[in-house]
This record gives sequence, structure tokens and C-alpha cells, in this order.
Amino acid sequence: MKISSTSYTSIAQDYKGAMQWMESIGVVLGAGRTKHYQKVIEYWKDHYKIASEEQAQKIFPEFVNSMCEISSFIGIYKKLKDEPIAELKGIREKLNKGVNGPIELATETAKSTTARNFIFEATTAARFHNPKKGISSLLNTVSDTGIHFEKNKIWVECKRITTIKKIEKNIRKASGQLERILREKIGSSNKGLVAIDISKILNKGDNIFVQENDALLISAVEKLMNDFIVQNAKKWENIYASRDRKIIGTVVYFSFMSVSEDRSLLVSVAEWAINPRLNIRTSEENLLNSIVEIVKITV
Repeated sequence: MKISSTSYTSIAQDYKGAMQWMESIGVVLGAGRTKHYQKVIEYWKDHYKIASEEQAQKIFPEFVNSMCEISSFIGIYKKLKDEPIAELKGIREKLNKGVNGPIELATETAKSTTARNFIFEATTAARFHNPKKGISSLLNTVSDTGIHFEKNKIWVECKRITTIKKIEKNIRKASGQLERILREKIGSSNKGLVAIDISKILNKGDNIFVQENDALLISAVEKLMNDFIVQNAKKWENIYASRDRKIIGTVVYFSFMSVSEDRSLLVSVAEWAINPRLNIRTSEENLLNSIVEIVKITV
């Protein structure tokens, strides 16, 4: 089993395309972190083969951080680049806020999370957007994002969670926001999902998740997701017990940089799962299963 990979040159080209696309839809990049990441990848793609050990050690942590951030912007760009600019107002607003913030994830504080919070919202919208297969994201919506599938509108509230202790607080806030939205929406075709990014729980900054080979890396990442859900699902189920029954589950996401040692391969790993709410209707469970099958995530 192999992990797909691409050259640093191709990544640099994709990231350049992402930046040009963002500017074309009205995102003001300025001289912030997005330009910094471009400088890092442009340098590394040309010098990594000839860099001295001292140079590599100096730049590597910065490179790892840049690669992880770049992957988010490229993912958003590739999934949404073909949408008309008129349809991207909500995404433009998220990206205009998301391109700011501290350069390094490890230096992010409780007061400087706003930028990456908006990138998570845009990343979630991009992940569930596949119109050719009958599923599309609600790109301009009252919630952080949403999913339009089989006549259903699934409103999604997104939270990035930095510690285990903050899970309940964030789930409570997100599900409360969904309840307020769902009160205004008439009909059983309106539903809700809470989406959480747990990347910083698993990796606070530029650490690398190392496994011996591709198969072990894939297995280990899947286990991280499964273990997290098994250990923490009761926290959100306890909160959902008193919430609107139209809230039907939790999307769990994380991403970080990894290495498959047998190929000396540095890759950005992103894992998604949907954890259905306990005792939802069979039709709702089937709905989630259909979504999972299309967007290729676990349930």
C-alpha cells in the first residue's frame, strides 16, 4: 500500500497557483505568512539535494511548518478553483482572514487562533465539495459551512480544539450555534454536524510523525483517529443528549507532517472521519454513509 506523493517542485507550482487564484477572487495576501511559505518552498525545492547538514537542520523546522500550512491552501484551491467568483464570497471572506496570523503553528496562542480557524472552515468546505458526484458545499451560508446532498442541507459549525480539556466547551458552543440555525430552518431536510480539528491536540507544532513504511504510517494514522473517537465520543454524546435531534454527528479532522522511513518520504497527512450521533434514524445514518463513500473518509 503506497502513500501518494509529489515533488517539491510540483508542490511549489501548486502553491503558486493557489496564491494566484486567491488573489484573483479578491484575497489580499500582503506580505504575511502565505508569502513566507512561498519563499521557503521555492528555496527548498532547489536546494534540498545540495544543502549541508547544518543548513538542513537550520531550515528544516521552518520547512516542515510551511509544508503543512501550504497543503491546506492547495487543498482549498484545487477543490474550489473552478467555481464562479460570484459564488465564492464566503470563501473569500474566510481566506482574507485566514492568510493572517502567526507564521508558525507552534507560536499560535489563544489570542491568535482566528486566522487558522477560518482556514479550517474553508478546508472543511473544500473537503465536502464534489459537485460531479452530487455533493456540494454551501459556500455562502449562515453557518461556518454546510453540505448540500440529496435534497438535504447539512449545516456545519467548525471548531479547532487545542487540548482534551476544551472538547466539551467547544462542542457545546458549536452545537448551540447549530440549534439556533436549525430553529430557523423548516423541514427534516435540514440537519447539523459539528466539525472539530484536533491537529494541535496530537501535534503542537513542527514535530514529525515517523513510521517505518507506508503501510505502518497509514495504519498508525487510522489508529490515532479511531482511538481519539473511542476515548472522547462520550463527551460530545453527553452534550448532544439535550440538543436538537437534527444534529446528527461529529466530523473529526487532523493533519500534520509525517515521514515514511523506507522511502525517506516527508508527506502531509490529513485524516477525516464522521462519528454518527447515537440513535439517529436509519435514513440519517444512510445519508452519512453515502457522504462518506463519496468523499472517501471513515465513519
